[in-house]
Amino acid sequence: MRSDTPLYARGGNYRKRNLRVPLSHSIDMFSRIRLIQQKILIEGLQLSQNDQWANQCPRCFGPNQHEVKSHPKEPDIIIALDGNFQQRHYAYASKDNPPESHYPRSFVKPSKITNVADTLTATDASAVGIDPPCADVHKAANDARGETTWEKCDDNGLFASACRHDIPLMFANIYKTGEKLYYPIALVRNLLADFPQHKVGILYDIGCHLERHVRRRGLLSDRLPDLIFGTSVFHAYVHEWSCQVKYNPRLNPWWGLSDGECLERLWAFLSPLISTLRVSTRLHRLTSIQHRADYYTKELNEKAAYWLLQKLEHANEVISSSRQELAELYQRPNNYTPGSNYNSHFLEQQWSDEQAYHLHTSRTSEKQQLELGRLLCLEEELNKAWQLMADAMTPEQALTQANTCVSVQRQLQAQRNIVGTTGLADNLTQIQQDKLAMVWYTKTELRKSFLALIEEKEPLLRVCRPGESSTLGTRGQQKLIEALRKRAGSLRENLDNYNRLTHEFIASNPDRPAPPIIAYPDLLELQPDDMFWNDGLFTNASEPWAVDPLTQRGIRRLACLQRGLEEVRRLGWEVRRTMRWATERHKKLAKLMRLLVRVPNNGSSIPEELERLVGHSHLTNTMVMANRLHAAGVIVHSSLIQILSLQLEWHIKLPKVFVKTTSQLEDEPLLRDWNSQINRIKQAVAYGLISGIPGDFSEALIVTLTGDLPNPRESRPVLNQPDLSANLPDQPNHADNLLNHEQPLPFNQPNPPNVAEELPNIHQPLPVMDEAEGDEIDEEEAYHADMENILSETMRADLEQDTGVGV
Repeated sequence: MRSDTPLYARGGNYRKRNLRVPLSHSIDMFSRIRLIQQKILIEGLQLSQNDQWANQCPRCFGPNQHEVKSHPKEPDIIIALDGNFQQRHYAYASKDNPPESHYPRSFVKPSKITNVADTLTATDASAVGIDPPCADVHKAANDARGETTWEKCDDNGLFASACRHDIPLMFANIYKTGEKLYYPIALVRNLLADFPQHKVGILYDIGCHLERHVRRRGLLSDRLPDLIFGTSVFHAYVHEWSCQVKYNPRLNPWWGLSDGECLERLWAFLSPLISTLRVSTRLHRLTSIQHRADYYTKELNEKAAYWLLQKLEHANEVISSSRQELAELYQRPNNYTPGSNYNSHFLEQQWSDEQAYHLHTSRTSEKQQLELGRLLCLEEELNKAWQLMADAMTPEQALTQANTCVSVQRQLQAQRNIVGTTGLADNLTQIQQDKLAMVWYTKTELRKSFLALIEEKEPLLRVCRPGESSTLGTRGQQKLIEALRKRAGSLRENLDNYNRLTHEFIASNPDRPAPPIIAYPDLLELQPDDMFWNDGLFTNASEPWAVDPLTQRGIRRLACLQRGLEEVRRLGWEVRRTMRWATERHKKLAKLMRLLVRVPNNGSSIPEELERLVGHSHLTNTMVMANRLHAAGVIVHSSLIQILSLQLEWHIKLPKVFVKTTSQLEDEPLLRDWNSQINRIKQAVAYGLISGIPGDFSEALIVTLTGDLPNPRESRPVLNQPDLSANLPDQPNHADNLLNHEQPLPFNQPNPPNVAEELPNIHQPLPVMDEAEGDEIDEEEAYHADMENILSETMRADLEQDTGVGV
């Protein structure tokens, strides 16, 4: 029964204990033990840096062999970058300054970030004039936030990278700054250092801005050919169409269906830490984030097979729908190529022409046209205002009107001289050209109002979105709603002007392609890559990609088809990387287990493969050899349990992805190894040999997993366990049931039916053995018979698997 008597602090005059403090200390201690265990395993297995990355995400960093790319520049891995300023720390909470040696392993050391910051400072002169069209729209691109922005904070947030499977890779602690350029550069540089031969795709909210700085400043110059940059899908709306043509991952090759929003999901998972870590010590904040990120990684890896199958099904749906729409389009005649229908070659050529125009055409002429449209709209507004005042105009107002009109006319004439004959509106009269320039300008203003409304709504959305928080309060929300009403009014006004001018242009020139008319509800539902935002008809009225809706729709559908095919190809790589990593790790751990079983307790003959593990500094300081061997067995067995559990969990869906993706060289031996290991795991489960308790294993488990019969004279008992190998029955149906049901590995569960009856009673005392030599020989022969029984059962199952014929 639980006691109602409270616990009091020692010598505290009946002051109740604050149990959160010892609980926090206990969690920190447990996490420290887990880290030491992981360190011993990494060094004991002699894992390379690439192996450690593969532990984090086997789908990205597992062994990649025989992967066929559509282009040499197609990335091997795709990562996302993003910053978060909710994970702050108040300066008054603690004054500790953790040394770099105490930083968690996923955090980039401050000294490395400082080196990158110094490099950027030295190249500031080279960055003068970098002005992407979307730089002023996105806060991260023009981040002037610094130490005074958060006066109460020392650590202002986090910057992180994650792979396309949402798994966090690296963190950078943002210290008294905003989202500066050196944070993404530092993270990318650290990743590239471990993968000198890899091609890497980088998705960032302002990927366009990042690439321009990298190229202009000469950063990462030795690896620049190995990088491609893109923008995250759901932040594409803040980018100009000319920017999306180059950086939108849905429109450009090799991205598959990656969206670049994985870090938004990570911030959501880390959000419960926000309030407590703001008032913790700085080191506790970093380690807590690391521990929760590790748990997040573990959960995602357990669901890896489900993720791969879900993505494959989605990619196939995209491919199917795109092919269906393209097939319908290919049945329609193409007015731009008389005598033929629409086809993929025509659509690809039009997309190449559109890209070439946006990538190689100077924006100066477009800016001049927009300035002309602004002056024409200003002239129209002034004329309307003067007309309203005409009856009550004083002489002074009439003089002001005349001077203003003369000034605007001079500016208009000067702007027309600058614009000249640019080819943007050829074959149009002066009035028609002016109307077109006014429509273009009002559409630009409409886009600005649209983006302003979205940005204004962001704090309200943050309150409702997991992983985000807001300090608006009720009054703040009311003020924000009032501001939204004003933004909405401005948007409606700009939309009315745009639609009115568009109608006037259509009336004055009905034979020329005109901008689309759009209603207010439809405007709010537009996607970032919608063709409404394409301004091609203002500049290329004779080009199909600019004015023909069927061509535009076909280009988008063809891009969806290509992204879907790329996704299927990448999923084929990832499923094979995952299976190859799991089978190799399974073999390595099983081999270590077999060696540990054979080492004598006195450690007189330790194999070379075990020296790094048993001789680790954390084990040699205080332990005698027998305890060190036992501790090593606990660590290796714990890792083996994890990989066995993963393999059984993945086997439910992973083979489906394997057979539904493009085959590669050496698929047959890979699948054979996988199925063989799965069958051995199923047998071990059916025999009741697998325990969820680290270190609770027997030689029978090793024999079942490896098929290797050890010599009893060279082996040692790991724990006081019964010999589970005696009279083991054949239970193939039970093992199949364990696999077919989507259940976790049944560790620590009762033995299967009919198996427990055959096991010896573990509570019975051991019989007194005669010291005669004949009895010793009989014992050895019985041991060999037991081991051979298990080995024969295992070999029979393998033979049935390979031949498909019962033996």
